Amino acid sequence: MGPAMMRHTFRIAPSIGMMKERNIWRSGVRDWDDFLSANSVCSVPEYRKKECDLAISNAYELLDDGDAAGLGDLLPKSEKWRLFGEFRNGAAYLDIETDGLERDSLVTVVTIHKKKDTVTLIHGKDLDTGTISDALRDASMLVTFNGSCFDLPVLKKSFPTLDLEMPHFDLRFASRKVGYRGGLKNLEIEIGISRDNSIKGVDGFEAVRLWKRWERHRDTDSLEKLTEYNRADTVNLKQVADVVYPKLVREYAGYEW
Repeated sequence: MGPAMMRHTFRIAPSIGMMKERNIWRSGVRDWDDFLSANSVCSVPEYRKKECDLAISNAYELLDDGDAAGLGDLLPKSEKWRLFGEFRNGAAYLDIETDGLERDSLVTVVTIHKKKDTVTLIHGKDLDTGTISDALRDASMLVTFNGSCFDLPVLKKSFPTLDLEMPHFDLRFASRKVGYRGGLKNLEIEIGISRDNSIKGVDGFEAVRLWKRWERHRDTDSLEKLTEYNRADTVNLKQVADVVYPKLVREYAGYEW
């Protein structure tokens, strides 16, 4: 799975960017304890050290409190993936289906997978703001594939009062940082995840067609296939995250912990 990155992260401190952080690691200051106990730190001016100490002490309190959202507020948007090592047990994996491929399309199916349960919600049956909120309750962070560009904006448009303001780990962009290319299905193949034969070959276009067949003809086989496909999209995100996250730590963060 790889180490928890958060305690090694200095991007939560004032004026510490990617290159300065790497210089700090290379100097032998590898985590928050090292930083706080050092009289001086490479690349950090003396007048900044106290400010950074204060920021790190604050981050320690947030981490001890299990406050993923508070820690996420301290990180740049592109770096919120660093929370995953500490908060993976509380992560919610999310994927949606729609009746089209545009952002104003109707949300037809939503699956939310957490450590102990998987919930699939269907338009016209049990899909609404309340049921989505219930499924996300107590989640520390969201994990999606391309959710920042599609799933989350579409959900917010369809359910304007839905609270999705939690740290977000988007595996589409994270996987590209460590050399993977293509969509979720190609990524699954590359890392050795297999799907049931009944849904092999199903993609976003076919998902739209399956919904149309259910909507127009009440074809229960089509709905069952659609929901099975959506659940696979969602549940498999956990395996993808467990592969991508340690690669991010090793390759993108630039340090072997």
